[in-house]
Amino acid sequence: MHTKTTWLLGPLTVIVLAMSGCGDDSSGSSAASDTSAAASATTTASTTAAAAALMEQIPSPFVEEPQLERTFLGAVDDSDAYVAVVTSGSDAVAFLCDGDDMWMWMSGTMDGDRLALTAPDGSSLTGTMSDGKVSGTVTGAGMTDKAFEAAPAAADEGLYRATTNRDGADYTLGWIMRTDGVRGLERQANGSTTGGIAVDRNDDDMDERNRERRQERRDNDQAACEQMGGYNDWLASQPQTPPVSEMMSMNSMQMEGC
Repeated sequence: MHTKTTWLLGPLTVIVLAMSGCGDDSSGSSAASDTSAAASATTTASTTAAAAALMEQIPSPFVEEPQLERTFLGAVDDSDAYVAVVTSGSDAVAFLCDGDDMWMWMSGTMDGDRLALTAPDGSSLTGTMSDGKVSGTVTGAGMTDKAFEAAPAAADEGLYRATTNRDGADYTLGWIMRTDGVRGLERQANGSTTGGIAVDRNDDDMDERNRERRQERRDNDQAACEQMGGYNDWLASQPQTPPVSEMMSMNSMQMEGC
């Protein structure tokens, strides 16, 4: 009986092995798919980590630090927003800010001369490096496919980032300072913002918009004036580096009419 059982198992084993072999393509495909997905996830995580490390190198305005070598600053067409792009090898980050409610950091890659960056909220920036400048389009909350051009930051220009704590709340600060003007804003993790600054130099149209904003604050929102005054007081208590002094000056200009 034992011998017969053994004899029966022989063909069954062959059949099972054959069936297993027939399933190799499917399982192999699944394994390959899983491997591909895992590799993609690893690449994405690696890219995210590299971009995060690059973002950490952006100078704080409260410390005397040089700008990163490949920092490009510009304006977004048909909007009040400024954009800053920083690249290092195949890694890239960007900051978009209008000094009011638009504030977003994006990260991604520089593949040859092409940029592709995204933010967790779905905002994106695509661009091309040509003749030492970055040009392309940016899409953000309330803004779709706006063109921009960014040139290398001049000696008195820069992108600044820092984590601050005021009144017991943690904020991430982002400032873009150009010879044309300044855009700055701080955002808390819950999305609330403070320290909004949008000032332009030598731009009659923008001056008119700023005058209108000042009038609105004076007539309808004295609290905004008080907030900006408190923000300037806080800035005055920080180390007086050139970026901080400049931001205080720009904030004072913005407060005219309060």
